[in-house]
Amino acid sequence: MVGHVREPDACEEPTLPPCVALDCVTAGILTRAHERWHHGRLREAIALAEQAVEADCGRCGRPCSVYAGLLLTLFLVGIRHVDEAADLQRRLHASPEVQDDLQLVASTTLVGAKVALAAGDYADAAALAEQGLRLAAETGQTAWTPVGNLVLATTTLRRGDLCAALHYSAKLEEDAVFAREMFPVGQSAWAIVQLSEAGKGRDKAVALARELLGSQTFTRRLLVAEPAAVPWLVRLLLRVGERGPAGAGVRFAERLAAENPDVDSIGAAVLHAAALLEDDLDKLRRAAESHTDPWARASVLEDIGVRLSAGQDESPEAAGYFERAMRAYTHMGSLRDASRVMSRLRGINASPRSRGRCRPRSGIQGLTDTEYAVAKLVSQGLTNSETAEQMFLSRHTVAFHLRRVFQKVGVKSRLELAVMWNELDTGSAGPAADAAPVLSGSRT
Repeated sequence: MVGHVREPDACEEPTLPPCVALDCVTAGILTRAHERWHHGRLREAIALAEQAVEADCGRCGRPCSVYAGLLLTLFLVGIRHVDEAADLQRRLHASPEVQDDLQLVASTTLVGAKVALAAGDYADAAALAEQGLRLAAETGQTAWTPVGNLVLATTTLRRGDLCAALHYSAKLEEDAVFAREMFPVGQSAWAIVQLSEAGKGRDKAVALARELLGSQTFTRRLLVAEPAAVPWLVRLLLRVGERGPAGAGVRFAERLAAENPDVDSIGAAVLHAAALLEDDLDKLRRAAESHTDPWARASVLEDIGVRLSAGQDESPEAAGYFERAMRAYTHMGSLRDASRVMSRLRGINASPRSRGRCRPRSGIQGLTDTEYAVAKLVSQGLTNSETAEQMFLSRHTVAFHLRRVFQKVGVKSRLELAVMWNELDTGSAGPAADAAPVLSGSRT
């Protein structure tokens, strides 16, 4: 994990699709589109990308309109016009021009993964990202691999698979080293901060969050692509009393929102961040109504529940908001977040009216979903305390589940569990797994 995030030059040359001819008409238009996007002039950027799609280049011998269409799709995803982006991506992917070129198939598949992520369909997003990365590796198409790595870093983290998330975080850092950046660098930075908070603890994440919100360039690039990023960073800084950096980030974000009054995704994100800074319940409720990103909406519902439950042993109204947040997280496949909200419900002596699956589904005969999640984290080297923090359980509860895992799979130590985990998890373990007792459909 890097100790800091690379500060981008606000005027740096954007990375463009490989239209190699210097006089490519489409590449010239896309250069201007990138410049407008990076400086927060979003409608101008989208208009230029639409112009690039229609431009008749005919000079560089490359499918320029396809590259322009992919960039336009990412712009539309950034402002969370997801239905429009999905329709454009499907048309591009199905076109004969793309189907006859496996590199283009890889690129359109990876962009499809980003669309699915923004729509809150994490299972489809991960599957498309894996497929796109395989095709990219087979065809030598490396330019778009950051899109797939970002999707997988995000989905694995939100599913609670920290080991896989750290793997894809390292891939994002590798993409940055080799200048493979088909989207603003801020998105990768936010993913790295989230992973740092999950894997390294709050102190590490706070330092990175301070660095991100301290850069107007980073704040701008986060807002134009990830509606949940700035509220998440503000929340993290406020938890440790860093109101100065949080306030500076919110004030700059408000200026950017004023420059893009018709972009709802930015307006909702700024309202959410300002509500956290000001501890304003009314603004939180308005943000919940205006967020167009499903994960961001679930996040603000959770924030409302936290605000309502502060200092309360019981709060039916807070429980209602937590319920809505948990259902949304679970529907998306964001099981780590759903587990956290489940813990919040327990904290106000409430039980969810409809219990969704909040743990990774166990693939090992005899283990409940909770036991499977504990075993998976412990096998990756996490201590009981670290596992408890990841799963929002007490250390005593983790220890209880771990003892049950040892009994069921026939091991006597954490080391023994780690050594045989891959075989257990793929169903190819030897007698210890075969001897595990079968529970009658028990799920927790």
